[in-house]
Amino acid sequence: MTLRSTTAAVLFLTASTWAQSVSPAAPAASPVATNSRKVVATTNATGVAANVRAQNSGRQRMEEMGNTLSKMHALLKQMQAKNSAGATKDPVAKANLEMWGLMLADLDKQYEQLRTATLAKEDMESRRAAMYKQAEEKAAAAARNAQQNLFPAKGGPAVAGQSSAPAVEGTTPAAPASTAPPAPAASSPN
Repeated sequence: MTLRSTTAAVLFLTASTWAQSVSPAAPAASPVATNSRKVVATTNATGVAANVRAQNSGRQRMEEMGNTLSKMHALLKQMQAKNSAGATKDPVAKANLEMWGLMLADLDKQYEQLRTATLAKEDMESRRAAMYKQAEEKAAAAARNAQQNLFPAKGGPAVAGQSSAPAVEGTTPAAPASTAPPAPAASSPN
């Protein structure tokens, strides 16, 4: 008897499990579940962070170049002072110092261009950020105004007797129908 009841229980569980997996009401088999798309709300935090890192790296490169140039100028002055203090006027050393002077002058021009471009980029980014902030504030204000117009504080339409449906431009509301009969036209004495 126990073998029969055990077998019956196993068959019952197997049949119920199989019926659930084949059932058309199962969520995995429904066409809505298979065709649905996930929508994930994200922020622009990664883009903002990448932008900040790029700005910081540009400023850091500019500062490093400025520090290197100042060290190179100091070294060139030391070399010129050492050469002028020496009694020998070696033409190779003089040409070497002139070459270093020309290279530093070119690097100074490049540094000035980099500094100007970096400052212009930072100014443009700050203006862009201000414009986005202003646009977001305008959109938020418009959303608040629209919400207040649709759902005023008292729960009814904004003005008594008006519906909350938007008016069509160029049309006027119809005059209320009067219940009194129209007045007879005046007759002329002619």
